[in-house]
This record gives sequence, C-alpha cells and structure tokens, in this order.
Amino acid sequence: MKNQKHRDMAAWGLTAFITIVLCILFFFVLYKLRELHAFSRTLSAILQPISFGAVLAYVLTPIYNRVRSTLSRWLSGPLKRQRLVNSLASGGGIAASLLFIILVAYGLVAAVVPEVVRSIVGIADDMDTYFATMSNWFNEFMSRDTIYAPYIRQLLDNVGTYIENLVNDTILPNLNSYLVNLSAGVVQALRVTLNLIIGLIVAAYLLGCKDTLCAQSKKIIYGLFRTPAANLIVAKFRYAHQVFGGFINGKLLDSLIIGIIAMVFCNLLQFPYPMLLAVVIGVTNVIPFFGPFIGAIPCALLVLLVSPLQCLYFCIFVLILQQFDGNILGPKILGDSTGLSSFWVLFSILLFGGLFGFVGMIVGVPLFAVFYSLVKDFIGWRLGRKDLSQDTDDYRGLYAITDRGYEYRAQKGSPEPQERPGSGEDSARPGGGEP
Repeated sequence: MKNQKHRDMAAWGLTAFITIVLCILFFFVLYKLRELHAFSRTLSAILQPISFGAVLAYVLTPIYNRVRSTLSRWLSGPLKRQRLVNSLASGGGIAASLLFIILVAYGLVAAVVPEVVRSIVGIADDMDTYFATMSNWFNEFMSRDTIYAPYIRQLLDNVGTYIENLVNDTILPNLNSYLVNLSAGVVQALRVTLNLIIGLIVAAYLLGCKDTLCAQSKKIIYGLFRTPAANLIVAKFRYAHQVFGGFINGKLLDSLIIGIIAMVFCNLLQFPYPMLLAVVIGVTNVIPFFGPFIGAIPCALLVLLVSPLQCLYFCIFVLILQQFDGNILGPKILGDSTGLSSFWVLFSILLFGGLFGFVGMIVGVPLFAVFYSLVKDFIGWRLGRKDLSQDTDDYRGLYAITDRGYEYRAQKGSPEPQERPGSGEDSARPGGGEP
C-alpha cells in the first residue's frame, strides 16, 4: 500500500515536471520564433543536397528495384556466391537508375531548351509587331465606340503616367540593387546546380543502402513502442509510401504523356511556339486540379498576341486535352491512389500550396490523403470501442444514437421516415450494419 502511494506520487511529480518543461519550451519557441525560422532556413539550405538526393532516390526506386531483381535472376545461375550476386545486382540497379535520370535530363535540355530559347527570342523580335497589332485593334475599337472613348483615353493616359513615374522614381534609382539581386540570382542558380550534382551522388548512396535504412528504422520503432503499436506504425508508413509513390510517379508519367500529346497537336494545328506551349502544359499538369488552368492562361495569352482565332482554337484544344486527361488518362494511370473526394483534393491543394508554394501543391494531395487515412482509422477505432457502426450512411438523417440504439429526433411537424439506419438483419447492436 505504501509502495503504491509512492508510485502515484512519483507519477504525479513526473507529469508535473513534463508539463512545466513543455510550457517553458512553448514560450521559448514563441519568444525565439524569428531566430528559429532563420535557423531552419539555414539548416534547410545546408541540407539541400541531401533533400535533392532523397527525392531523386525515392523517384528512382521503382527502376532500381526492377533492374536489381532482373540482374539477380540472371546472375544467380552463373555465380554461386549470393553476396557477390547481390552486390553486382545492386550496383547495376544504381547505375541504371542514374543513367536513366541523366538521359532524361539531357534529352529535356537538348530537345526543349533550344526550342524554348528560340521561342523566347522570337517573341522578343516580334514584340513590335504585337504592339502594332494591339494598337490597330484598339484604334478600330475606338473608332467604332464614341461613348466610352474619352474614358478609355483618360484611363490610358493615367496608366502611361503611372508607368513613367514608376520608371523614373522607382526603377532607375534602384537599378544598382536590381543588378545586385540579379547577380545573387545567378549565384543561387549555380549553387542549385551544384547541389543537384551532389544530390545525384547522395541518391546513389541512398539507393544502395535503402534496405539497411528501412531495417534500422523498423528496429528503432520496435525498440521504442510495444509490438501492436509498432506493427500499426509500420503499416501506416507502408500505406504512406504506397500513396506517395503511386501518386507522384503516376502524376509524372501522366504529365509526360500530356506534354508529348500537346507538342504533337500544337505542331499539327500550327500553333505558334509549339515546344514552349507543350513544356508549359506538361510541367503545370503536375499540379492537380489547378495545373491545367495555370498552364493554359499564359499560353493562351501568348497565342492571342499572334492570332485571336488561333487563341480560340488553342483554348478548345486545351479543354479537350484536359477532359481526356481528367476522365481517361489520369484515372487509368493513377486510379484511386489517394481515396479523397474532389472537395478534399481542392482543400489540400489550397492549404499546402499556401503554406509551401509550388512544392506544396504537388505533394499536398498525397500528404493530406495519409492524414485523412489516419483520422479515419482513429475515428473507426473509437467507434469500435463504443460498439457503434463505422458506416457513414448510418449517421445520415435526423436520428440520434443512444445506448438503446437509434432515437428519432425530428423537427416539429416533420414525419418520421419509414426506414431507419441499422434496421436490417445486421442491426443487432446500436448503430447497426457492418463497420
């Protein structure tokens, strides 16, 4: 009895100590929030090559696994030493994965960059023609409409005055700072290129030791948690890997196919700057839901400068292409890899896009899908402990759940429905139906 009392006092003391420590840490984080943010940015910049390497290794894992398993089968016959077979197969998988990403990068640079540069130079060379065309449209419109002409001229005069003041008062005095920022941008681009090269080396090491890292992670989890909890954590990590891998790899393949289709049809339909249009459409298609609109708007404006009629044709083509992607190609490649409804897809894109920008818009959907699955499983577990149904349809209508089962609570004057949830053969317990 005395020992139990001491144990209770020790437990309360430990709880109070942990609570005080957490409160101190919370107020420290609030007080040093700016310094912690700066430290996190510095740390992320230092670890940027590791981040690039981890992303590349994750994307290249399917290729590595396929090549390694194939080489293992081929080498198991001639070679009898299993360790040698594993080493050669792993080395071949790493070499094939790195060769694949290098060839893809080289192909994109060799095929896309010259065309994009040529398109941009063409746009710059034809800028006078575009302004003349727009001026002719404007003059023709002004000659037809005499009611709003004075207001439009006044508006244009105000815009011209604003631009002149902006150039004289803001741009020219700060020209030196702009040049400094441009130089810093060039240095940052070189630093990112160097980090990408280092990231390739990191990706090779991660691919070679990924099995060991996974085994060590499982070892830590089973060492820290009880076996049932550890099994649940490992299962959830496997589910997260399945969702992320299926969605990201599938979305990259889907965007590549859409980019190729766009390039072919832009050439067939003789749209201006076909390679530039195809690259923008393919890259922005990586973003779920909003990607087609983000890519179509600047492309349509670019085509509009050349020909309004071709701009109309281009908008129709993009609409057809995105309908094909959303209803046929996308579901065929991705399937139901996330299990989210359209509303939650839109919500996750807006939330993570606002927090993390372009990267958040890409990874927001699978990340929210994992969070949604965790909440769903937790609610299902809580309902199971209360011996209630886990079927959402059982909670529709005006029924309230009590210990005696379902109790109908309707508004005054509304009739009670003939059927209630859980009224079938499987309603032996409150909530009815299968979980």
